[in-house]
Order: sequence, then structure tokens, then C-alpha cells
Amino acid sequence: MPIQAIAVSDEIDPRIYSATVRERMGHVNVVLGCGDLPARYLEFLADALDRPVYYVFGNHAEEMTRGGSRGRLVRPLGSIDLGGRVVHDRHLDLILAGFPGSPRYGENEPLQYGEWEIYWMMARMVPRLLWNRYRHGRALDILVTHAPPRGVNDRDDQAHRGFEALRRFLRWFRPAYHLHGHVHLYDRTVEHEQQFGETRVINVFPYRVIEIESRRSLARHAQPATPASKPADAESDWSPAPAPSASSPAEPRP
Repeated sequence: MPIQAIAVSDEIDPRIYSATVRERMGHVNVVLGCGDLPARYLEFLADALDRPVYYVFGNHAEEMTRGGSRGRLVRPLGSIDLGGRVVHDRHLDLILAGFPGSPRYGENEPLQYGEWEIYWMMARMVPRLLWNRYRHGRALDILVTHAPPRGVNDRDDQAHRGFEALRRFLRWFRPAYHLHGHVHLYDRTVEHEQQFGETRVINVFPYRVIEIESRRSLARHAQPATPASKPADAESDWSPAPAPSASSPAEPRP
């Protein structure tokens, strides 16, 4: 049975940040945050939909601070950070991974990265990805990032170009889906999705509901790999809470 995911990025959408979101999006199984969103938005979705929320940071350091000022990053409650990690959601049987931020274009920006920094994150994820390919028949189902791959859904200006390293990651590990934000598409006639090898690369700005294929279909993207010892990494043990009654509509947090 397909999994319904809602992916959000870059801007709070009043259609989602709404007391009626549970009525309209109650069929959604998982929430994926692609960066540049305030913590309260993801916390609201976690509460309103009672679904697991996975996210990466965007390229603006103030996005996860309280009160909108720069300072210590505040991770949204009830959500799981995918930045530089590989996570297996056992309940949904989805394997997810993520990379935060964007290519570096400013000074003293902690959430902007050089290509080598993305390769370093990638190197730390490789053992788990190889184990997944051996154990589950696929390395990865969904890659969640803020920036797109270079030359795929990105732009030529320095601030909105993609990571070259992500192109190599997609070739190596072949996730079925790569979801990202960063490039704001206000013109809805502009194409938001491209195929890169075996991966659907989708710009989710400001939100999109995506139907994820079943595990059996996703496994077609995998190749056999040499067995690797299982690394110590995060597993998601999220399980759904009892469904709320219809008499208790969700209200946005202030």
C-alpha cells in the first residue's frame, strides 16, 4: 500500500498551518521538512497530524531559534533531525537520510557548506547505507535535503545553486526519491520535478503531498553489495498514538 508523505520547505503555508489540516491531511503517514522553517511549524504538524516528522535544517541559521534572532539552534520537539544521518522508520519501513544547508555563498554562515563538508558527511553515512543494501535490499528510500543537486532543479546564481556532491550520492545509492526546497517556485507553471537516473528529484516548496511506492517497488532500485558490519546509528521506533476525536480540532501554536 502506498505511503502518503507531506513535504514542506522554506515558507509557512496558511493552508497547512491551519486548524483544519487534520481534516484535509489526515491520510498522510509522515511529514518531511526540507529546511528554512521555524521550529513551531514542524511542532504544529507533529501535534496536529500525530505523525512522525523528519527534517533537515536549511541555510538560514535563524530558522530554528526562538523569537527569530540568531543564537543556539532549537530543534523542533517531536521531530527527528536527518542531517548527516541514516534512519530506518520501522513502523513505515522507510529508510531516510538527509543533508542540511546549502552551498556556501556568504561569510560566517554555519548552515552553508563546502563540497568537501558534504562529502565528509557522506563518508560517515556510507557504512549504514551499505548495511541497508545488504540487509534490506536497498540502501535508501528517500533523501531529504534543503539544496538540490547541481544542475537538477537548481539555479545559476550563487545563492541557489545545488551541491555537486549530491549528484554522486544519487548515483551511488539510488534512492527512489530526493526531496528538497531552497529554490522558491512562485510560478506554478515552472517544472518542479526532474528524473536523475533512478531518482525522482522533487522541489517541494512550499509543500507537496507525495505518494511513496511500496517497499517491494522501492527495492527494485537497489543493487547487491558486499556485506558490511552494522554500524551504531539511529533507528526510529515511532508508533502512532490513538487517533484524536473529531471534537478536538487542531489549533496552530502561537
